[in-house]
Amino acid sequence: MDKRMSKMKITITAILITILLLFFACNYRKEPEALVNLDKMNFAFHTQIFDFQMVIDGEIETRLAAVRAWNATNPDGPEFNPFYTELIFVHNQSEAKGFSDNIIVAWPADRPIAQIMVDRMNVITNRTSEELGNGRNPIDLEDFGLAYPITIMDLVDNWESVLAVWMTFTEDERMSVRP
Repeated sequence: MDKRMSKMKITITAILITILLLFFACNYRKEPEALVNLDKMNFAFHTQIFDFQMVIDGEIETRLAAVRAWNATNPDGPEFNPFYTELIFVHNQSEAKGFSDNIIVAWPADRPIAQIMVDRMNVITNRTSEELGNGRNPIDLEDFGLAYPITIMDLVDNWESVLAVWMTFTEDERMSVRP
């Protein structure tokens, strides 16, 4: 009888372990992972210099596409959609044609405000230490692989360098650049 009880305990233990393993395996939820370069998306969205295009339900969308692109690529947000795998910068809207539906495309806004914002960035990068205040050194664009002045072309072709410059700005300076 002891052997029988022992075998029964082993069988029950094995069944319980199997049930627990199945329970944990079924309840394991992998956190969503950003597929789009979030630095690039942050730069494009927060500078407010870019227009966006994305495909939603088979239709090309440009109206409110910046907000929709931001929401779709934010893995912490309720509207995260892993369908979108890349953000590509182009120079203008006509270059945005022909990309796969899972690609979000952005280009510098074809409005005077984009040039005004780039001009404001150049004003900040051209300031002296005294004008910058708080013991900050002047911003040398050559340290970022850029030449003065920053251009709209740089927003597309050298976005990582422009982002690095943008990150040296104080929050007040960033706000002064935005419309």
